[in-house]
This record gives sequence, C-alpha cells and structure tokens, in this order.
Amino acid sequence: MNDYQQQHSLIVPSTPINDITDIKDRRSSSFAVVIEPIIVATEEIPDIEVVNRPKSFPLSGILYGLLGCFLFVTATFTVKELGIDLLDALIIRFIIQLILLICFVISRRYSIWRGTFKEKCLQIVLCICNGLIFLGYFIGIRYLPFSDFTTLNFTRLLWTVTFGVLIYKEKPTVMIILAVVFTLFGVTFVAQPTFLFKQKIIIENTSSIDSTSVNYRKLGISLALITGLFSAINLLIFKQLLTLQLKPSVLILQHSLVFLLCMMFNQAYKYFLLDDITFFTTTIFQWKYWLAGLISLLQTLAVIAGNRSVKREPPSIVTIVSASEIIYAIVLQNLFTRNKSNIWVVIGSLMVISSVLLIGVHKFAQERKKKKNVENDKSEGNA
Repeated sequence: MNDYQQQHSLIVPSTPINDITDIKDRRSSSFAVVIEPIIVATEEIPDIEVVNRPKSFPLSGILYGLLGCFLFVTATFTVKELGIDLLDALIIRFIIQLILLICFVISRRYSIWRGTFKEKCLQIVLCICNGLIFLGYFIGIRYLPFSDFTTLNFTRLLWTVTFGVLIYKEKPTVMIILAVVFTLFGVTFVAQPTFLFKQKIIIENTSSIDSTSVNYRKLGISLALITGLFSAINLLIFKQLLTLQLKPSVLILQHSLVFLLCMMFNQAYKYFLLDDITFFTTTIFQWKYWLAGLISLLQTLAVIAGNRSVKREPPSIVTIVSASEIIYAIVLQNLFTRNKSNIWVVIGSLMVISSVLLIGVHKFAQERKKKKNVENDKSEGNA
C-alpha cells in the first residue's frame, strides 16, 4: 500500500531519472534495489529509455506482479491470524528498514532535506498523508475481515479517476463510467448497509474486538474508504514532487521514520491512556510476536517484486494484476478462517475486480494509441 501499502496498485519511481548514470546507479547495486522505495500510484509512468535492460521471458512482469500481491496479502493475513497486532509486528520490520536506509543514505552522501519552501512543505504534507494512510490501513484491518477491507480499499482507483476528471480535466469515457458504477455497486455489496441488507453480519473474531458489535464494522468500513481517498490525495502530492531532485531512498527514509513514529505513538497511547502494558510485559516475549515480525519482512520482498513487474509491463497491466489482491484475500479467508464470505461479498468483490479490469483495459488502449501516434509521427518525420 506506503511502503505499507506502500505497497500497491501501480508502482512508479519516486523521482525522475535524469541521466544514464542515475539509471545505472539505481540498478547496479543489489543493496540499493532492496531498500530504495517505490511509491504507490495509479498513473502512467513517464517513458524512460533504459540502457542495457536485462532480457526477460514473456509474461515475467505479470508473474512478478502476481508474486508481489501474493506475498503482501499472505504476510498481512498470516500476521493477523497469529493474533498479533500489525502495528506491533511491523515495529521489527521498520527498525531494520530504517537502519539499512540510514546506512545507505550516509554512504551515498544524499541530502535528506532539500528543495524550495513549497517543496519542503509538500514533503511534510506527504509524510503526514502517508502516516494517516498507514494508521488507517493497519487499524482498520482490525475491524473487518481481511478480504472485505482489501476490496473496499481498492476504491482508491475510483478516487484517482475522479480527481483526474475534476483536476486534470480528463474526459470521462464509457469505460470509466462503467468502472465507477461497478465500483459503487461492489462497495455496497461488500459493506452491506443495514438499510439494504437484513442478513446477520458476521465480524471476524480478534483478541481485542467485540465480535457482536456492528459499530466496529462500520468503523472498519469508514477507515477502508478514507484510506482509499487519502491514497488518491497522496498521489496528487506525489505528482507535484516529481520535479524535485530528491533521491527515492531519501523519500522512503522520511516515510519510514514517520511510520516508526506512528507505531511509537500507538504504544504511548496504549501505555498512558489505556493503561495497556501487555506489549512490554507479554507480547515481546512471545514466539508468535517474533515470528510475525519476520513474516512482515515478506512485505519488503513484495515491494521488490512489484518494482520488477512495473519495469517489464505497461502501467495498465500492472493495475489489472494488482486486483489479484482481492482474490488472494478472499481465498485465504475462506480456506483458513471460520468467517466465510457470503454471496454478496463475493459478487461485490468481483464487481470491484471488474472495475479494475475496465480501467486497466482503457489505459492499455490509450497507451497503444499513444504509441501508435508517436510511431506515425516518426515515420512522417523520416519521410
């Protein structure tokens, strides 16, 4: 998603690449590949001429995308089923990630804080926005079944399209309108508001949630939708920072620090306001906690796989592949938990997946048309 979710839809470099040297620097070091960031987006990636691009077998980008989605969903689902709070388990991951990033940035002598006053303000706003997305995602996932939350969170694509129409004056096409309609119906079927659905709502049992309270489900739905909205806003701010010559590793260092501060705030809140000291007296001494921390490191591998996917496939294809998260989440939930998805949830999820496919096919057609026009212009120029 964030690096969290930092973790999805479509992945683009967080800064533009200016010259061949920069391209070689980013791809020559395996250490840099592991820790340099990729930022979640749903926009097209600028055409960049890549030098000495490694040969890949057909469909390798799609396979990398599917692998990345599988690793992220599986890691998150497993940690949740272990009964460990995700905000607790991720502390290990981000401590390790922050140490690696600091070592890398210092070794490369990158500037951590640069730009004009406006650009610095945008960096601060972006960090705050990412922090809210991070908290919204990993708190909201406590109150909803994993598959439901994943489906509702995919409304970020709807918000991105909406902002594109309102801010960038993009003309809505039939495909976009159909995608919006599918998303609205899909979200309704998954959320199942009580004024439309009278069947009993089953809420996933957790160690800290009252499974009989419908209010918790409403809170989870709200957080999933708000997180999707903030993800789209995050993209708009990110686009403003594309012109800033700031290294990707520096951006992810800023965001990782914010995420770690968010987790520290969560611990302080539980310790001082809720008088909950179980993390310090019980949780960190459990083998499940350290296992959950190690499993959460798979999310980093998911980010790397997604990065390789976007290098090999058009953005539209990556967007389509990212919808596999919903399928993985539904399958894992129905196979390994007692909380089974009803028919409305399945239909709603399929409709959201269909909206992603419509947007992806639409973008793919636009890319093909744009590429064809460029080739025709070159042919006419040569003639």
